[in-house]
Amino acid sequence: MTDATTESPAQRIVDRDAQAALSHFEHRVLADRVRQCVPLRHPAFGKLLHLLSIEISDDVPTAAVTVGARSRMLINPAFVATRCRTDEHLSMLVMHELYHVLLGHTRLYQRPTLAANWAFDCIINAQLCRLYPGVEFTSLFSAGAAPEGPWSLIGPPPGWPSAPRYAAGALGDVHRRLYNDAGATTAELFGLLDSVVLTVNAEDADRLLGNHGDESVGGDPLHADPELMAEARRIVARWPMVERRGGTDDGGAPTWERSEHQRHRAARAAIRALLQAAAFGTYGGPLVRTDVETESFTAWPQASDRRAHLQRLMGADPLWWQGVVQQAGRQPAGQVAVYLDVSGSMAPWLPVLLESLTEAAALLQWPLHGFSTVVHPVTRSELAGGRFRSTGGTHIACVAQHMLDTRITRAVVITDGDVQKVPTALVDRLRRARPRVRVGLLDGCDGSFCARLGWAVTSLPSLDKGHV
Repeated sequence: MTDATTESPAQRIVDRDAQAALSHFEHRVLADRVRQCVPLRHPAFGKLLHLLSIEISDDVPTAAVTVGARSRMLINPAFVATRCRTDEHLSMLVMHELYHVLLGHTRLYQRPTLAANWAFDCIINAQLCRLYPGVEFTSLFSAGAAPEGPWSLIGPPPGWPSAPRYAAGALGDVHRRLYNDAGATTAELFGLLDSVVLTVNAEDADRLLGNHGDESVGGDPLHADPELMAEARRIVARWPMVERRGGTDDGGAPTWERSEHQRHRAARAAIRALLQAAAFGTYGGPLVRTDVETESFTAWPQASDRRAHLQRLMGADPLWWQGVVQQAGRQPAGQVAVYLDVSGSMAPWLPVLLESLTEAAALLQWPLHGFSTVVHPVTRSELAGGRFRSTGGTHIACVAQHMLDTRITRAVVITDGDVQKVPTALVDRLRRARPRVRVGLLDGCDGSFCARLGWAVTSLPSLDKGHV
């Protein structure tokens, strides 16, 4: 046996090369395991993983997707060795991190607090547990959850799903809704922290999965990697989350949905400019029947004609009186019909769009039209409350048919472009009707469907900037 102190330089080079080869082999084995661990019932996630270079790294505590022209998924090998020994646990870790990206948490909160990260993990872990309720999957989150307090909500309750034992009070009520069909929002989780005076302590932060630290590592890879962004949109369009469908599929039965409002300076300005251009435009806007005031000369006295009144005071009898009369006519309304895409793929952007449309309510022709695979009216009060009906899917044909049935002459359509093809017969009818339509297309989306319909496209600004 060669002693380390007497090892030759050539032997040290051989040992270093062997160690590098072993590290490369371990890297390849872990990368292949990550790609293969995603359950087959979600093949879209497997395709998404193939767009990422998967690397072993100690730069993150568990896992992260990095920002860059070519995004990477970083996996901490020590965490995998201790907490993800089974493929089921590794798949939950990988999908947990991908959900952070797809749900746009880095766009909604550019510098998320510990409480925000706790709320994100509570919701994502609950969604994954409801998709994969077997203990071989859920035990990854159960192992990291605390027995009581707010950190108990990051995993399923004991005995779930057959005989869950929830805590008493408000904490147990939110935990129950996280793990049944009711669901809970981040706003409700923040409200829970305030209402029952709970605190999320930093010493428990290691219970979080994924990267929740340096933004340069976690960040938002979607806007930096167009190919990854396009595939992410397709996944969200066919969203597999708890029976929620969206985008280019046919959806399900219409259900009432609710979305919080979120202020966004750039979006408000862009939506208002889009509506004004559509409402007034080159041709002065859509005409509506109304009483029109017209200046005229009459044989009967007019209170506003001071010159004629002065003539009468001087003893003269005016032949004509100048005044204003009202008559039936038409004039530009300054309002436009709006069709807002409320399908599943629009969920990350609806808080901003709903707030922007509420602020520009005077330019809207009421009711607002929310569309998925069916067009449903949205009243002023429903828009203000963020309530609308959706089937989850999208088909732009329902918008085209609604325009024809209601004889819409001028409209704005706001969408991410994940829509199905309009039947040729319907396209021909639209061309004959010739409604003037402007499409507000979300940043980075595909608006190619508009060319066939002859609809003008306006690109909306990136919704990750300009928050107020």
